[in-house]
Formats: sequence, structure tokens, C-alpha cells
Amino acid sequence: MADVLVPNHIAICIPCYNEIANIGALYTRLAAVLERFPDDRFSIVFADNNSTDGTPAIIEGLMQHDSRVGMIENVNNFGFVRSSANALLAPDADANLFLMSDLQDPPELIPELIVRWRQGRSQVVFAVRRSSRENALLFICKKIYYALLSILSDYPMVRDTTGFGIYDRSVILALRQCSDSYPFVKGLVCAIGFAWETVSYTSGNRAGGRSHASFGFLIDFGILGIVTLSRKPMRIITYAGIGLGAFALFLSAVVLISKLLFWSMFQFGLAMLAVSGLFFLGIALTALGIIGEYVGFLNQRSLRLPLVVEKRRLNVPQVATSSWPDRR
Repeated sequence: MADVLVPNHIAICIPCYNEIANIGALYTRLAAVLERFPDDRFSIVFADNNSTDGTPAIIEGLMQHDSRVGMIENVNNFGFVRSSANALLAPDADANLFLMSDLQDPPELIPELIVRWRQGRSQVVFAVRRSSRENALLFICKKIYYALLSILSDYPMVRDTTGFGIYDRSVILALRQCSDSYPFVKGLVCAIGFAWETVSYTSGNRAGGRSHASFGFLIDFGILGIVTLSRKPMRIITYAGIGLGAFALFLSAVVLISKLLFWSMFQFGLAMLAVSGLFFLGIALTALGIIGEYVGFLNQRSLRLPLVVEKRRLNVPQVATSSWPDRR
């Protein structure tokens, strides 16, 4: 069993974009939490996605009086998915802890995540939202999405998490081997087969600034999760095509027989033909859309792009080799 008294190096990975209103408060709360672990070594790595509001300057100010703080600065805005994945995978430590910068995920939950990780039962401990103080409709939609994703997924899937949690070094090394330049990280963790467990919490409202997660982004991120983890939509298309084809043949036979038996009485109007045609056209376009998402996903993977291109990397923990002994 893991010895909880053995000190560890834990990197806290925080993606950010235009979070000047939150960085100071986040650091203050985080520093207070880390005082509870005086024997451990911590790195606090902010990954800035080309902010335009002065966020990098605030981080550099923190670096001047706290040697634990580091920064990754991207040359451009590569989007949340790619930038946050790079933030999680860049530091070398015994474990990397992913935390959002908007303070909806409480830093005060970190001690419980660390304790659960040290128990050694799981390589990943996810923090999952039991309830939320955000918009009720948005929270319900997210719950429905994750329930649907769990049904569609080919693997047991964690629900209701932003990715907030602690990831063992073995998980980080495995994820680095993936060639996906647009990764659904929490889904990949489940798909690879690592043992994971959850800690529940109540998420808060954004502390300051405004959210950059537009409706379009939420749709894109939701589709990413489905096409990464499931082939069931393709199977549904196949079954629907077979079923509708059989139904069409049956309906054609009924119409033909009815016309032959009641030649002068049976009227098959243009309205019914138009409605039937629109119905099948809608099915066909939906099927093409789903197929297109999978083709686009494969194309994205085939490009083998880097997650991000960094402008600079300051005080980010790195080692010469990733074959480390287990120190838990």
C-alpha cells in the first residue's frame, strides 16, 4: 500500500485565457491550500493561451515572489481543447493536477484529491459536479449530455467533470504517446483503461470576467466527446438505413396492392409523396452529417499537428528522462 508520508512533486496545471480578474484570487486560495502539505513539492504552472488582457504580466509578477509559479505562453490562441491538453501534459512531476482558472472548481478540494491519489487505488481521481450554482438550464443540459455520452460510449465513462482532478505520472506518459492534436482528454483516460475514481463537489459561478465557452464551442466539444469514444452513431445509421429501407419496400408493396385492388378508389396524393420525400431526405442529411463528423475527426488526426506552439516556457518542471521510480 502507498505510504502517504513519502513526499511528492505535484504540478498544478492551470489553462487560462483573459483571466486577469481571477488569477490573483486563484493564486491566493491555492497558496493557502498548499500550506497544508509542507513536506511536498509543488509547481503551479499557468498555461496562457495568448491572452490580450495582461494575464501574462500578472503571472510574471507572481513568479517574482513565488519560485513555485511557472508559465507556458502560446504564440496564438489554439482553443481551449488543445491549450488545456498541453497545460496538463507539459510539466514533469509525480502527478499533474488539472484546475480551471475561473474558480468554478474550488482549489479547496485539492487536498482530498491528493489524499485519494496517494491511497493508490486509482491512477486518476476526477472531481465531478454533484450540483452547480451556474445557470440551471446549462447545468441540466450538461447532465443530459454526459448521460447520453455514457450510453453511447464504448467504454465506462466519467460524468460531470471539467477534467478537474489529479493524474498520475503513468497516465501523463501514456497520454503523451497519443497522436491526437484535438484530444478529448478525460475520454482518452477512460478509453485507455486506467483505473479512476471520483470525488463530488458543488461548482460555483465564475468569479470574475466572462466565459469564453460559446454555444458553438459547447456543441463542438460535445460532438468531440462522442466521435472520440463511440462508434454507435455509425451503427445507428446502419440500422436506421436497413429499417427504413425495409419499411419503404413494405409501404411500396402496400401501395401497389391497394392500387391494383382499388384502382378507381385509391388516391395516392402528391402531398403524401412530398412529406415522405422530405422525411427520407432529412434522414439522409442527418446520416451524412454524422458521417462527416467522423471523417473530419479522422482528417484532424491525420494532420498530426502539435497541440500548441509555445512562445516561451518559464519555470516549468522538466526532467531528462521519464522513467522514474514510483514514489507514492
